[in-house]
This record gives sequence, C-alpha cells and structure tokens, in this order.
Amino acid sequence: MASPMMEPLVGSKDHPPAFAAAPDVHGGATTDESSTVVDKGTDADESRSTGVASARAGEKSNDEDVEEDEMSASMQRRMDESSAVEKEEEVCDDAEAVEMAARMEQRLGALPGKAHESEPFTIFRVAGPMRERNRHLYEPQMVSIGPFHRGAGRHLAAMEEHKWRCLRDLLARNPDAPLATYVRAARDLEPEARRRYAEPVPLTADEFAEMLLLDGCFVVEFFLKGEDRADDALIDAAWAMQNVYNDLFLLENQLPFFVIERFYDIATGGLGRDYFVTNLLVKYLTVDFGTAKDGDSARSPDGEIHHLLHLYYHWFLPPEDRAKSGTSSKDEEDAAFDELMAKPVDERVPWQLRSASELQYAGVTFRAKKSARSLVDVTFHSRDGVLEIPAVDRYTNQALFANLLAYEQSRGRWELQRLVSYVLLMASVVDAQRDVEILQQAGVFTKGDEETAAFYSHLGELCPPPEFVNNCYNDLFRDVREYCGRSWNRHRAVLVHDYFSNPWTSMSAAAAVVLLVLTVVQTVYTVLPYYNPSPG
Repeated sequence: MASPMMEPLVGSKDHPPAFAAAPDVHGGATTDESSTVVDKGTDADESRSTGVASARAGEKSNDEDVEEDEMSASMQRRMDESSAVEKEEEVCDDAEAVEMAARMEQRLGALPGKAHESEPFTIFRVAGPMRERNRHLYEPQMVSIGPFHRGAGRHLAAMEEHKWRCLRDLLARNPDAPLATYVRAARDLEPEARRRYAEPVPLTADEFAEMLLLDGCFVVEFFLKGEDRADDALIDAAWAMQNVYNDLFLLENQLPFFVIERFYDIATGGLGRDYFVTNLLVKYLTVDFGTAKDGDSARSPDGEIHHLLHLYYHWFLPPEDRAKSGTSSKDEEDAAFDELMAKPVDERVPWQLRSASELQYAGVTFRAKKSARSLVDVTFHSRDGVLEIPAVDRYTNQALFANLLAYEQSRGRWELQRLVSYVLLMASVVDAQRDVEILQQAGVFTKGDEETAAFYSHLGELCPPPEFVNNCYNDLFRDVREYCGRSWNRHRAVLVHDYFSNPWTSMSAAAAVVLLVLTVVQTVYTVLPYYNPSPG
C-alpha cells in the first residue's frame, strides 16, 4: 500500500504529474534538469506576474484617463455654467441700468428751465456755522411767510389761524373779486414762484398755491390795515407788532414780490406796483438807522423787486453814482494787473484798518460826514488825513441788519458787498471803549458805550472772512495805509495831541513858542554888535 505522503508525486489518470525525473545512464535522476525545470517555472511565474502587473497598470492608466476626462468635462460644464450666469447677470445689469436711466431721465425731465440756464433763485436759507449760533436772528418769532418755516412750531400757530381772518378781511375790500379770482392767480403764479426758492419745497401744487394765497394776502392786509389805522387785536400789541415787522424782513421768510404785488392789485382794483411801493410800503420800510423816507423822495427801484428784504436793501443802500471812466486798452489793463500782483498781498488787499486810537496816533482825524448818501458812504481825504464816517443815531434792530448782511452775501459773487465792507471796517476801527469815545467826540456816534463796540463786533462775526469779500473800500484802505506810513504825519499827530489837545495846553505851547522867539531875537541883537562894531 502506497504511503499517503507519496500520493502527490504519483500521477493519476486525471492529473498526470507536472514533472517526471528522467533517469540518467546510471539510473539516477538528473538534478540539473529538474533545476532547470524549476527555473523555467519561476520565469513563467514572473512573466505571469509581470503580465498581471502590466494589465493592472493598464487598467489603472485607463482609469486615470477616464477620471481626467471626467474632470475636464466637469470643468467645462462649470465654465459653461459660469459663462451662462455671467451672461444672465449682464442681461440683468443691462435691464437694471435701463430702468435706472429711465427713472433719472424722468427726474431730469421734471427740472424747470434748460441746460446751462441759471435758475432765478432769490430766496435762500442762511448758511454757515454762524446761523446755528444765531438762529434767533434768522428764524421767525411770530409769523411764518413762505415754505421754509411753515408749521415750524407752536409759537407760529396763532398767526396761521389769523391768516384766514386777514384773507376774509381782504376779500371784503373788493366785492368784485371773489375768492376764486385769488385762487386762479395763486395757481397761475405757483410754478414761477416755486423756482425762486433755492431748495426743493415738499408741497404739492395745490398746497403751494394755498400757501401763496394765505401768506401773500396776509402781507397785503397787514400793510393796508397799517395805512387805514384799522384795529387788529392780535397785531396791535407793541411786542407783537415789532415781532411781525421783524419777521417780514427775514431772508428765509419771504415770498416773491410779484405774488404780493398781484394780490394787492386784485384787492385794490389795479392801483399798481408803484403806488403800492411808494405810498404804502415806504411808511414801514427803512425806518431804522436814520434812513426813513417820505413818499415824495422815495422811488420804486428799477427792474425786478425780488422780495420785501430786497426792497428794504434798495432804500437802505441806494445805488452809488458811478462816473463813467474812459476805456483802456488790453495792454494797459494787463500792465496794471501785473503791477498789482507784484505787490505784497497785504498791500494788494488791505483787508482791515487799525483801531481808531491807533489811527489817531498815526495822524488820522475822524469826522462825522454831512449829507451822506447812505450809511456806507465812508471817505478818506489823504491830503489832510480826515476819515469821514456817516453818523449813526441808534442800534435797535440787530436782526434786520443781520438779514441785510445775509441777503447781500446771497447775491452774485462779483457784486460789491458794501454793507459787509462797512461792518468789517467798523468792527476793526471800533475795537475798544477808547475807540468808541474817539468816534463819539467826532460826532459819528450819538452815544459811546460798550454796547456800541459789541454791536459791531457781533455783526463782524456774521460776515465772511475779509479775504473772501469783494470790498468796496480797497482804495480807501490803501490810502489810509500809505498816509499812516509817513513819519511826519505821526509826529504832527503827537504834537497836536500833546500840545494842542485843549485850550490850556495850547496856551502853554503858544507861550513857550513866544518865549523861544524872544530869546532868539535877544540873542541875535546881543551877538550882532560883536561882528559889526559901531564906528568911533
């Protein structure tokens, strides 16, 4: 019986042995051949392994190629999707841009006027930090006129109700003009009146027209009652009358004058602007600062009247008479400009004067100007060093003065700022109590106290910096500066001040001069015989 251990080596009918040991000549098995067979088997195994590895490598390479193709396809899809999104966004942006442009075109189309056409603004808000510190000078205290302060507070509510009473009273003046006549006029005036305000007014056309009607008729009735001396319980009180009067001349509290003029014309049956101005308003305008006028001397200004404050300014500072100067060539103008620019800046634009005491020490004499054309009619005579300033009687209406300054600054930038120039001049000259006393002695001020200096100092704070002012006193400043720069004028001023300031010092100085002359004469007569001895 064969051993089990030998079974794998025994070939069977179904599974013959893989390898057979061939006997050699000696009858033994040849080991080299079996080794060779084994080696061949090993090579075959390696070949099979290499083939499997190659197959696997091929499979891996194919997988990587597939993966790369998939990645490429994915990236392409993403790029296509991104491009599609960008196109959609571009289309969306174009649609939004078109919609935005349409809205802006609608807003542009609603603007009045034409391109490169200046708007006719005449009513402004007072700008700048000084307004915030001086609101009481620019905001109404009792009655609101126009849109800027409409419904601004309870302190204005009583007059809002009173405007309806004034409208009723005005309607009773002309039975031939019913309320509908005034309403039609207000609606006709609404578009042009709205353009006169320097900022948008958030009122509908009907609301704006109603405001024009109530406020305009109130102003007309206020002045008509004043002319008739009619009773008005709400306004006749002294404190109320002054407040209403002040409020009507605030820059921010104005109606276009053509609105007031139109309602006055309807109420009076067509008396016209000239009668309204010269026979009615003149009794109430320019009553401060000694500039009141009667109907005979007053004249309605030429051209358009912007509003009541503009009319006040016209009478307060009438147009200066300017002599027509000869024409000069372009070369002469250029040469004069080059000569001016070659000077130091403080000589080109001498923005301020010294105080009155310093000017007096430098030889300048102050004098109250007689027959001055207006408050700003200040002149300097360089020959004798006399600075003439119109006399000022009283200082009672700082709010009115402040709003005149604000109106002047709201005009064109090339306009001469005469009132601003005057305030800056007086604020520099009146610097202390001693300066007030000097001008009081000269007759410029009727009284000399600290209130006078504070008045001009505060008004000076309401003006722009001097370098930004189109000053009407530039020539005067230059002449005063040149005069004060001469040493002889200063020495003469000291001599006059020290020896001729009062009768006693004048008599002492005269006696000293006489004594000096007598001493010189005596000396001469004493010395002459020595050089010219008498014969004998």
